[in-house]
Amino acid sequence: KVNCIHNAASGRETALGHEIVPASRRLKAVVVGGGPAGLEAARVCAERGHSVVLFEAAAKLGGQLLVATAAEERRDLIGIVDWRIAELERLGVDIRVNSYAEADTVRAEAPDLVIVATGGVPDTDWFEGSELCDTVWDVLTGTVPGKSDLLVYDGTGRQAAASCALQLARQGRSVCLATPDDALAVEMSYIDKSSFRKRFAELGIRSLVDIRLEKVERRGNALQATFRNELTGVESQVEASQIVIEYGTLPAAEIYHDLRGHSANDGVTDIAFMLGNEEAVAPAPGRFLLHRIGDAVSSRDLYSAIYEAYRLCSKL
Repeated sequence: KVNCIHNAASGRETALGHEIVPASRRLKAVVVGGGPAGLEAARVCAERGHSVVLFEAAAKLGGQLLVATAAEERRDLIGIVDWRIAELERLGVDIRVNSYAEADTVRAEAPDLVIVATGGVPDTDWFEGSELCDTVWDVLTGTVPGKSDLLVYDGTGRQAAASCALQLARQGRSVCLATPDDALAVEMSYIDKSSFRKRFAELGIRSLVDIRLEKVERRGNALQATFRNELTGVESQVEASQIVIEYGTLPAAEIYHDLRGHSANDGVTDIAFMLGNEEAVAPAPGRFLLHRIGDAVSSRDLYSAIYEAYRLCSKL
């Protein structure tokens, strides 16, 4: 299957066009969140001819890509952000960084469309002793320094944990990566996976597969992780000076729920409309159409965020 992170229409030409068609009427759109999904949503809405305001709570646009590109293997991804920012500026999008949008902030804009792309926060509270651990975000951004002997737990099989492990190993640290899957980074593409496996071997990163993390306890100056084998059910322990967790994200969608009661569609995306049928609900005075996309819906990957934004906004 052919697809492209940068261009969601590639490989989907029968359902999505490469050319963004102007909308039949110009609407006021508010996008909340300046990560990959929000940037793409704002870009496509503006290309359609809508008036767009983009709110971003942080000082810089990019969202989770700013975390991902802190790792050497993924630094080239910053081009995805840079190009979209340039496009938003060309299209005259009203970009407001350092602006934490709340429901009243959005409603004050009197929008016809609201797209919530607020992303997610690391999911860590699913096992005993989670407070003793750090996240991949903490380590990649330098919020928490890496220690000498680390255990990285990868619960997603995507690039985040593997790139974090490589970054730490390059700093001369001893790193072990554990996963409940039967191999390293099972959700990566074949090309990415081959490259990561080669670097793991070169840097001496150890891998433990088929084990699921159950709890973490302190043992003197070290931490002890208890795992259960996915195949045999046998329990095992691994000690490290620091344990780093990657288990995806939980939606940061409070503003979406706050806005639902003020929307014309109760925040529900009309799937029939997305498939080409007539729109069942339209904006009304004081009532806007509300949608959410990307990790504000569920923890997924970069391709899903951009694809979902393009698919939705090319129809709005």
